[in-house]
Amino acid sequence: MKAILYVFLDVTIYVVQGLLLVMLLKAAQARFPFKKLYTNHAILLIQYVAMQMILHYSNMVKSILYGNRMIMNNSRQSIIPVLVSMLITFAVSMLLLKEERLKIVYYVVTFYSVIELLKFACNPIFLWIFEKRMGLNQYLCVDKQMYGEKMFYAAASVVEIIWNLLFNFTILFFAYKIIKRIKKYLEMKEAYQKSELIFLLFPSVIGLLLCLMIRSMMFWVDGNDMQLLLNNRPEMNFLIPCTSLLCIIMIILAAKMLRKLIDESNKKIEVSVYQDRIKEMEQHIGEIENLYAGIRGMKHDMKNYIADMDALMNEASGKHSDQTALKQYLDSLQTSVEQLDMKYNTGNPVTDVIIQRYVQLTKKNHIDFQADFIFPSDMNIEAFDLSIIINNALDNALEACKRQKEGNKTIELNAYRRENMFFIVIKNSFDGTFARNRIDGRLRTTKPDFGNHGLGLRNIEVCAEKYYGKAETTIRDKEFELAVMLQKRVEL
Repeated sequence: MKAILYVFLDVTIYVVQGLLLVMLLKAAQARFPFKKLYTNHAILLIQYVAMQMILHYSNMVKSILYGNRMIMNNSRQSIIPVLVSMLITFAVSMLLLKEERLKIVYYVVTFYSVIELLKFACNPIFLWIFEKRMGLNQYLCVDKQMYGEKMFYAAASVVEIIWNLLFNFTILFFAYKIIKRIKKYLEMKEAYQKSELIFLLFPSVIGLLLCLMIRSMMFWVDGNDMQLLLNNRPEMNFLIPCTSLLCIIMIILAAKMLRKLIDESNKKIEVSVYQDRIKEMEQHIGEIENLYAGIRGMKHDMKNYIADMDALMNEASGKHSDQTALKQYLDSLQTSVEQLDMKYNTGNPVTDVIIQRYVQLTKKNHIDFQADFIFPSDMNIEAFDLSIIINNALDNALEACKRQKEGNKTIELNAYRRENMFFIVIKNSFDGTFARNRIDGRLRTTKPDFGNHGLGLRNIEVCAEKYYGKAETTIRDKEFELAVMLQKRVEL
């Protein structure tokens, strides 16, 4: 009966531990599109429980790990099941989840490190409690003779079972709290750089290595006697829990520090976006003022234009007279009017002005520019958010075309809608030269002063994320394409 109870207890503990592992990896993208949403989680959980049961209950595995006696001769052998379980969990996670390897390594190692550290943090305290309870049982039976031998063994079994329950569920409770705290600071779906993941991984690896080192020294067999580290080195009853708790704190603080750094970085990007907005608003206001100033000037000078044309027509009234002066005057007047003409009518004055500005800039730099853009007025997308996307994208395209020394220089701006989705696609020719970040593979600026440049694409991504969208870049030979997807925003 006692053996069955312990098997049930172990299965329960392994199931709860497996659920904590799934909790850490829950937000990861699944590699296989199973019909049931939680199939991947169920496979991961079943794998973990099955592996723990095999490692601790299979006689064949025990004989392989510990020899014919199928029991540990020293605590060093207890390292093998931990490492085997961790490696298999990592392999299954890699198979099921479509995430960066280093990210999965961090979460798996952190899970095993937290469980192991909590065991060693709680073990000396609970061993002391266990010895006191067993000592009390012996005192009542032997010294006070309040009950007999049968009752003594029954009481000892009850104390042992209760102790195991309290010890294991205390570990599970604090493991849940720690994992919940880590999840609060870190999101599985976030894109982390390798340097950030390595920063997170260090405390977890240190904690796991510490636990493996302690496991190798916990007990050993000297002849027919078993020597215990905590008995031979009483100071370890204090040092091991303190060191384990410090490692746990380091794991949590690493996640908290990274969260703070990411938030500060995002704030800097937001400040950059708002600064760009202010700059673009000033440009828009200036361009609109110039436009209306030109219109007012044309209106003011219209009487003079009419008088001048009347005089030129009178001079050219003869049948064979020279009308060259009149034609030149009309051509210059037409050029002045064309400068005030808005070639593209997008449905919004902000995007009208932006596109018109790039019409003039591309014409000045001998770049073929084409635009097919209609403002999505009923999708609750702010005009200035679109202005950031279009300005940054066209500015990057213009810079790329300026660096192009041969071939046709072209820029295309297209936009279209599919139900509640709005797509902006900018294509431009370039010289085929581009650079990627070595850490995360993202495109980066080729300008020498990269510290003050290269925020254009990030600003576009921030605006896209505001509308639950994204920005993707594609390079084909010497053509660069930026596709931005936005979703209709529903106001609550």
